[in-house]
Amino acid sequence: MIKNPEDRREAARSYIESVGGKLHGFWYAFGGHDGWNLWEAPDNVSMASVVLAIGAGGALSSCETVEETMEVLGKAKSIQPGS
Repeated sequence: MIKNPEDRREAARSYIESVGGKLHGFWYAFGGHDGWNLWEAPDNVSMASVVLAIGAGGALSSCETVEETMEVLGKAKSIQPGS
């Protein structure tokens, strides 16, 4: 990015819209993460597909989804093995 500065919002928007999603925000940051974005997709498969497609090109090394993580943690708490 230093050698060739580039606004990646339109590239991200293109990937997201290709599965029927919408980009709501895109921000660069300092700290543990280089950037943040907020977007929605019609379903989890579409969202995961975009993440994998972007990651395959080397532009993404990790991601986190807060809402789904909280849902997963709540469900994991209620699992009773052998019941």
